[in-house]
Amino acid sequence: MKFRAVISSVAGGAPVQDTIHKVLLALHKLQKVTKGPSPGSIQSIVLQLSPEGFAFCHKGGVDEGSQTWSHFQAAKLFQDYRIESKRSNKISLEAQIPNLLHVFSSCANSDVTTLRLANGQDGRPVLHFDFSLAGNATDHKVGQEVPVRVIPELEAEGIREPEMPEPAFQIELPGSVAKLRNVLDRMKQVGATLVAVEASKEAGGADLPGGKAWLKLSAESEVVQITTTFPSLNLVMEGKNEPAPERSVALQLSLKRLAEVMS
Repeated sequence: MKFRAVISSVAGGAPVQDTIHKVLLALHKLQKVTKGPSPGSIQSIVLQLSPEGFAFCHKGGVDEGSQTWSHFQAAKLFQDYRIESKRSNKISLEAQIPNLLHVFSSCANSDVTTLRLANGQDGRPVLHFDFSLAGNATDHKVGQEVPVRVIPELEAEGIREPEMPEPAFQIELPGSVAKLRNVLDRMKQVGATLVAVEASKEAGGADLPGGKAWLKLSAESEVVQITTTFPSLNLVMEGKNEPAPERSVALQLSLKRLAEVMS
C-alpha cells in the first residue's frame, strides 16, 4: 500500500495544518472531559484514508458508545494526493492523538508539508512528515514520524460511520463560538440538564445563497428558564440534496453533551 499527500499551508485563506490541528485539539478535549479512559491510557484515533479524502473517527465522549467523525476533502486540502491499496485504494490507520497534535502543531507555520506512509527506523509503519521552518538566515528542514497501526481489512470494514438522515438545517454558527459556549455555561449554572434547540428559516433571505435562519436555545430548571436566539445565521447547503424546510425544526439534547462538543 502507498500513501503520499502534499499540504499547502494556505487553502481558501485558511492554514490547512492549523485547521487539522484545531480539529484534533477538539477531539482531544472531547476525550479529556469524559469519566474514562483509565489513568495512563493513551487516546487514539482512526484515520480513514480514501481517494476522496480522509476522515478522523474518534470513539468516546459522555456516552462511551458515541462516535465523532470529521471529514476532509482531498481536493480542498491537498496540492497532491495519492493513495494505493488492495482495499479499493482505502487505508485505515490508528494513531495516538497526542502524537498527531504535536506534529501538526510543529508544521502549522510551514508553507508546504509532505506526509507519506512509510516504515520507521524499527521497521514499523509510520506517517512521515517533511516540512520546512523559517530561520534567521535559512529555512530548516524538519522530519517527524508518527507511529501508526495499519488496521487489518476485516477490522477496518467494521469501522463505519452510522447512517444518518440528511439534516433539515445546516447552519453556520455565530462568528464567536464563545458566545454560544457562554449561553450553555449559564444554563448549566442554573441546574438545567436538557437544552431545547430550534431552528427555522428567516423571511427575506430567499435572495441569498442558502438563505438565512435563526437558532434558538432554551433550557429550564426548577426556578428559572433561559432562552437565547441567534438571528440571521447563514444556511449551508453543501452536501444537502433537499432545501431547508419552511417549518421550524426542534429537538432536545443533553446539555452536558452539547457543552462538551462546543468546549
